Amino acid sequence: MKNIFLIVITLFSSLFFSQQIYPLTTNVSEVPNGSYIKDLDGEYNPYIGLWKGNWDGKIIYLKFKIVKDSSLGNHFYYKDRLFGERKIVESNGSISVDRISNFDDNQYHEFSGINKKFSDPFQKQLYFSPNNMCGKTANMDITFLDTAKTQMSLHLIYNPSTIDDSCPHYNSVMQGNDFPINFPKDIVLLKQ
Repeated sequence: MKNIFLIVITLFSSLFFSQQIYPLTTNVSEVPNGSYIKDLDGEYNPYIGLWKGNWDGKIIYLKFKIVKDSSLGNHFYYKDRLFGERKIVESNGSISVDRISNFDDNQYHEFSGINKKFSDPFQKQLYFSPNNMCGKTANMDITFLDTAKTQMSLHLIYNPSTIDDSCPHYNSVMQGNDFPINFPKDIVLLKQ
């Protein structure tokens, strides 16, 4: 009898204290602490993996992964997030950017998403926050060019921002030049 009582208590405790799982479409303010907002429907699957494109003689690689991320603050939950990093090989073969090799060691990822565009909820976007660009960010419209989702078009749209004179790119930007983010305004990528 004592063993049955312990089994019932153990089962009840595991059900009561187990992590509750919700789909990505769930409003985070409606989930209890400790919940997990998970990509149950495979929404991120078309993006996951390595992508490759060409731009002005350079080869650009983007790699996307799902990362189980935790929230900060009083309302604690876990959420699957899509993060990405890039690698750029110059036309002479030298590597000017390589954040893919250290993907898992990077505390802040340059790409995150997938988000709905404010002006068009059917348009998907990535958020791009390049390293060492004084807080300059962009959104990237994503369009799949084929039904198999092996060809992706990205269109970069700078977000409004301010710049102060401590930024190493201040003088150049004040003279009307773009931030040197080393990424094209438009590119087509192929899934590898």
